[in-house]
Amino acid sequence: MSVEVAAAAPAQAIALFATGWVVGNYLLSFAVRARPGTIGLPERGLAAIVGAVVFAAALMVVHIATGGGVFSPSWPVPLAAVAVLAAGARRRMWPRSIPWLRLAAAAAVLFLIYLWPVVVAGSGARTGDSPWHLGWSNQLLSGEPVPTGPAPEFARNAYPWGFHAVLATMVRLVPGSDPLVAHEGIHLLILAGVPLAAACLARIVDRRAGWPAAAAVSLIGGFGWVLSGGPRFALTPRNANFGADLVVASPNSVYELLPPAFPRELGLVMLVAAGVLLAMTARTGARSTAIAAGVTGGVAGLVSLPMLFLGLLWLAAGLGSAGASQPRMRTRAALWLLTYAGALVTAGLWLWPVVASYVRYGGFLDITPVLGVEWPLPSALGSWGLLLPLAAVGVGLIVVRRRVEPEARSLIAFSLATAVLLVLAIARGRYGWTLGNNATLLHQGRVWPAAHLLGASAAGIAVVAVFDRLREHSSRLAVSVLVLIFAVGAISPVYASMHLTSVMKSYGKGFVYGRDDFDRVAFVSRAASVLKANDVVRVHGSDFLGFLLFQFSGARLASYDDPRLAGNDLRIRYADLAAAWEKRMNDGGFEADYTALLEADAPSGVSVVARGTFRDESWVLVGGDW
Repeated sequence: MSVEVAAAAPAQAIALFATGWVVGNYLLSFAVRARPGTIGLPERGLAAIVGAVVFAAALMVVHIATGGGVFSPSWPVPLAAVAVLAAGARRRMWPRSIPWLRLAAAAAVLFLIYLWPVVVAGSGARTGDSPWHLGWSNQLLSGEPVPTGPAPEFARNAYPWGFHAVLATMVRLVPGSDPLVAHEGIHLLILAGVPLAAACLARIVDRRAGWPAAAAVSLIGGFGWVLSGGPRFALTPRNANFGADLVVASPNSVYELLPPAFPRELGLVMLVAAGVLLAMTARTGARSTAIAAGVTGGVAGLVSLPMLFLGLLWLAAGLGSAGASQPRMRTRAALWLLTYAGALVTAGLWLWPVVASYVRYGGFLDITPVLGVEWPLPSALGSWGLLLPLAAVGVGLIVVRRRVEPEARSLIAFSLATAVLLVLAIARGRYGWTLGNNATLLHQGRVWPAAHLLGASAAGIAVVAVFDRLREHSSRLAVSVLVLIFAVGAISPVYASMHLTSVMKSYGKGFVYGRDDFDRVAFVSRAASVLKANDVVRVHGSDFLGFLLFQFSGARLASYDDPRLAGNDLRIRYADLAAAWEKRMNDGGFEADYTALLEADAPSGVSVVARGTFRDESWVLVGGDW
């Protein structure tokens, strides 16, 4: 990893987190009003990540309203951040009573397991979904009001733009950075956010359970390493031979903390924050807290649409569990109305225009070449390893309490709602439901991370109970058992990290973005600095290079062939627009503004606007269609 990237990614994460701290504290002030004592440092940390995403989403709304005027210039985002930070400084919103020693120890462990592979490889981004997120984010930075994709003329936005707004915000907060670096910055936020989310869920029931829950969600892996006899981390579920744990998209989302960063994990953090606010609402019945919970759930949907659907279930279950704490049905109905209105209005900033396009352009097409593996339930739960019995004990401890507090009932309700969605996901896979040609919406991989995080929070409660019981006999025994639990649980993540480090170092399994081909002096970067999102580029001899130019500039592609697809190669989501694109291609295609080709094949006398190497060959970018 270059010194430039090593400095820029943490700077992006720190700048966004600091801005989010102020925004999040304002949101908490609105939500809890006269009850600030119910909010501890972990909750404020979680609110900072919520505030960061809300800040980016607000900028995105202004960006759309101004026709692309926020992320394209370099000054609006830093100016807005400075204004927010100044407001926070005036109100003295900086954090206090920080346990620096424990935080430093936790950061060191997370760095060694989950960040070291990125340091070795130079970039944690990987082919798959990351290329699309890179291109969409660069389209925002190039002045497009919403990201639409690499297809000229016929593309429309059909993917939530929240993740790309966060990437664009991070880029503008640190001059000279780019969305590839911002992927590492978001990875840092997720590494902090997922343990914080588990801690806050556990603290709903027992405020001492935060640290154990954070450790459980980030350190306890499965037992696949016993069968494999070594570090055999598989990047594709279909190639996994030793159970459901040693894979990307595992039902045990410990492995989701390894790079690359994706919207699902960021949306999961937002979902949990909404759940924490719902638990407060169940106790207090405060309408301001209900509104805050709904808005936070809606923002989760702006980042990851499946998290919106899960969030809507959590909203219903969490408020429905309030029971005697909300004796009047009219009061509960008002809270439901406020939370759902907050969620649907917020998510509707993206969702309702997409619904209108869905009706106008003939519905969706299925554009997923291959769905990920959906594991049998015993294999999926088996991948949790030690976490499964600990989670079962934690749930049992909550249920058998003599007096179950409203917050604890909320945690049980979230678990039941997640189980319902998991059953629907299993049924979708068995019966082949396409859900309007969007089978990924109810894919099990969208549900397991939330289930795992709930399990980790219950495990944190169990660990505290076990520690208390053992300490009655021997403090040394209690500490030894806890150390043993987490040491054994961490073996598989450590093995996975070791193997992933060697894979990334060799640029295997799609981890290609650390290669010399992506240096600032290489052809991809030089050509991307010339291209804009409204340019159309043709690439001779390498569709892979063509898609890279979309990723690094947002430019449209005059032609492209995806060998996995028989048609609609640029994956246009709407049926009528995809048909129009296919017809245009059959009629001769699109005229290009620029052409990329090997320098040896360039016409004599043509004006070269960019030159560099790609895969050890000299390429040029020339004006016009050749």
